[in-house]
Amino acid sequence: MKQLYRIAFWCICVCLLPGHIIAQELLEKRINLKVTNQPLDETLQKIGNTGGFSFSYSPDMIDVKSRVSIQAENRTIREILVAIFKDKVTFKERRRYIILQKKPETEKPQEIENFDLNGYIIDNKTGKKLANASIYEPVTLASAVSNQFGYYKIRLPAAKSSLRLEVRREDYIGKSIAIPTRKDTYLQILLNPDTLKPISGKMATHTPVQVDSLHTRVMIPQFEVAKVDLPRDTMFIDSSASGRAITWADYQSLRQKYRRVQNKFVSAFASAKQAVHTRNIEDTLYAPFQASVLPFLGTNHGLSGNIVNEYSVNLIAGYSLGVSKFEVGSLINVVRGNVTGFQLAGVSNVVGNNVTGFQYANVLNMTLGNFKGFQGTHLLNYIGRNLTGFQVAGVGNVVVGELHGYQFSAGYNYAHTVRSGHQIGTVNYADSTATIPFGLFSWVRSNGYRRYEFSTDEFNYFNTAFKTGVSRFYNIFNLGFNGLAKDKPIVTIGYGFGTAQALGKGWTANADFTGSLVILEHNSPGDIGQGLVKFALGMEKKIGSRFALFAGPSLTTFFANDSGLINPEGKKGIAPVWVGKKPDGTTTVYGWIGFQAGIRFLNRI
Repeated sequence: MKQLYRIAFWCICVCLLPGHIIAQELLEKRINLKVTNQPLDETLQKIGNTGGFSFSYSPDMIDVKSRVSIQAENRTIREILVAIFKDKVTFKERRRYIILQKKPETEKPQEIENFDLNGYIIDNKTGKKLANASIYEPVTLASAVSNQFGYYKIRLPAAKSSLRLEVRREDYIGKSIAIPTRKDTYLQILLNPDTLKPISGKMATHTPVQVDSLHTRVMIPQFEVAKVDLPRDTMFIDSSASGRAITWADYQSLRQKYRRVQNKFVSAFASAKQAVHTRNIEDTLYAPFQASVLPFLGTNHGLSGNIVNEYSVNLIAGYSLGVSKFEVGSLINVVRGNVTGFQLAGVSNVVGNNVTGFQYANVLNMTLGNFKGFQGTHLLNYIGRNLTGFQVAGVGNVVVGELHGYQFSAGYNYAHTVRSGHQIGTVNYADSTATIPFGLFSWVRSNGYRRYEFSTDEFNYFNTAFKTGVSRFYNIFNLGFNGLAKDKPIVTIGYGFGTAQALGKGWTANADFTGSLVILEHNSPGDIGQGLVKFALGMEKKIGSRFALFAGPSLTTFFANDSGLINPEGKKGIAPVWVGKKPDGTTTVYGWIGFQAGIRFLNRI
């Protein structure tokens, strides 16, 4: 039975759809008409015959014998009817009919609550009807968008003493129109193309786009995109230390990428009407308060993407141009521009430009511009440019630009350039840093400290280690082997921290502290009951730019669950200097002074 209902429903839709499409186009049909002192009914019949449709009306309500004179060339039927009836008759489309009705005469005009303005938005140079133009009233926030034929209709409150209609369209000069009347009016609006394209942003400098994937997508809005036609041989000078020149082709490519990112950002959260308004309207509107259920359902109506609110409350999701004091949402807050003050969300905050203040969400904070203040979440924080302040996340923090502050995370921290403050997390990454990252693994690409080393000592015939971080504090991952040598462990695997101090002329001093698990020949996989703690000092001497030799003493303590694991009489290789008395077969803790030496492979700095 349900299947039969579905089939019947779709059949009705298919049957009704073509007629609906035809009806929507009747009033936009263009015809030629020349009538001189002809009766109205004959004129209407002639219009219907020419347009391929019929009129429906009551002769008692419309004076069909009144005389009409009109000459129209390539005009829409809507325009012709407006010229004939002078806004005294309404007309509606129904399949292949246009229904005419006389407007009721209002005895008490003061009781009218709303009235309609309607008409076409037209290119003043070419006469072309302009689709997707924005029409709005900035006080009442009523708005409309012209349809594919350039036709608009906007309802305004009659009680307002002063009304002004604002008309905007991308690449056209905006127009402001005072509305003196408070009754339904046909109003045709002409717009002139914007051929001057005035400079609206600072074009003096340009911050370079980095090569990693994050920068490719996000570091695009590093300058204000202006509507300006510059000579094709214009060169932009990079404001960074490199001073690299940015060519016209680079600039055009960046501009196109920025617009694509901006359009995707807008369309991801806005309705079709809101997306049109955000493209057309450069004016900034202000509201002391707004409340919304969804981005397209709220007190700011279709203009929400163009309004800066002082206070904003969103039941499910909100969408605005900016927030100047406070915003709270149960799920998602979306702001195209800037946020100042507090922003709280149950799931996510998304801001298209800068934030100054406090931002918190349970899942995701995404700010595409600069951030000054505190940003916190249980999951992920993302800043598209620079951070001055604090970032705290349960999983990860990302700063695509410069960090002037602190990143705290139980997972990972990413910052392109760390100028001040610290990265503190399990994993830290930076392209370059002026400070120390603290974590279990830190990687600094351009000015970091990395060593791959191979060595020998009194405990292991062969050791290898990897050191990463910065010279003042680095992480150590080590591994030791002895093969099947008697009275030697099979494998040691460990982790630690270290610091290095350059002494000049290729000499460097190291201090390393590591802890290792020790696997002996008789150990089962689940029975590893001994460990090694080692403090080592070393002197490193560079040989060329990529290699170095090192050697130095060490202090080692070995902890075991069972006694007699090391036979001091049977040890081979470098003889240790025992700390305290020489261990016997009952010893479980061993301490000695040893020695290590080896070769290191260096990273380029």
